[in-house]
Amino acid sequence: MNNSDFYRLKITQIKAETDTALCLSFAVPSELQERFNFIQGQYLTLRTELDGAEIRRSYSICSGVDDNRLQVAIKAIEGGLFSEYAHRELKVGDSIDVMPPKGDFHTALHSDNQKNYMCICAGSGITPILSLLKSILSREPNSQVCLLFGNQNSATIMFKDELGFLKNRYMDRFSWINILSREEQDTDILFGRITNKKGAQLQASHLIDIAATDEFFLCGPEAMISGVSRGLRDFGVDETHIHYELFYASAEDAQTVIDKHHSRAVNYAGQQSEVSVTVGGRSMRFDLAADGENILDAALNSGADLPFSCKGGVCATCKARLIEGQVDMDLNHALSDKELEQGFILTCQSHPVSDRVVVDFD
Repeated sequence: MNNSDFYRLKITQIKAETDTALCLSFAVPSELQERFNFIQGQYLTLRTELDGAEIRRSYSICSGVDDNRLQVAIKAIEGGLFSEYAHRELKVGDSIDVMPPKGDFHTALHSDNQKNYMCICAGSGITPILSLLKSILSREPNSQVCLLFGNQNSATIMFKDELGFLKNRYMDRFSWINILSREEQDTDILFGRITNKKGAQLQASHLIDIAATDEFFLCGPEAMISGVSRGLRDFGVDETHIHYELFYASAEDAQTVIDKHHSRAVNYAGQQSEVSVTVGGRSMRFDLAADGENILDAALNSGADLPFSCKGGVCATCKARLIEGQVDMDLNHALSDKELEQGFILTCQSHPVSDRVVVDFD
């Protein structure tokens, strides 16, 4: 079996979290339990066919590692093919194709750890954060967690009941701060959006303690992640302790892709590369122009069965190691500096810029 395999899982529960978000629970057969064991903060890729076209989307696991269940949350997005399908069509008892868990939005948990964690998220960014919260509080009895959660108003807060349960159960170790942008609260400091400036205000008011925090987890819009992570670095936080998960590429990314394509068309005009892709112990070769399609699409069009999901440089499902040659990546919202140093690339964003390129998915 290779890491692009899908398995049919039955939906056992569908729960509405808000008017626009639902939570799906899956039954995992005993023979697949090991394949679907997950680490807090990981995601599942779901697959279906709509109007004859294959559609894949990644959704974060929202259950904790000790919950004994597998759940993802899906927020309805206007014009979103998969999310609209899920909200309109899926029902309990249906089966759907699911790829085993992937993702690196986590740190190792140990029962003897005595750490302070800060989780900062907005909207549906709570989904992987909830998995982190549950797992940390369960697995590390001496650690503390602070959640900074941004929403429009109290009616749009996902997992409000579960967060309330965690607050009551771990009263001394879990703090939860809501920031609402369209609903006034008791103090002005809790009104607005989560920004670098908001973080500084919360720090000055002693509602959060950045200096005492060991690990930071950020999930939400790109602007929030960019601003907050920059503020944390300015405060002196080492970048290796700032972990982030981005759900969607921004509008600015579209222009970046256009600019990158234009640059390759000028600098590598007419250049063809021999590309070799290995997955599941089998290799295939094809020629690819530097200013043509990306390596992932070219391999898929040549008949390869490769793991992928978002195709936007966000989820890292298509991550592979560059063994030989050079590539130019349009976008990278998923790979860390360490992974880049180790030779990993996002094949959905990579274009060959050397005579020969060798990529390994195994």
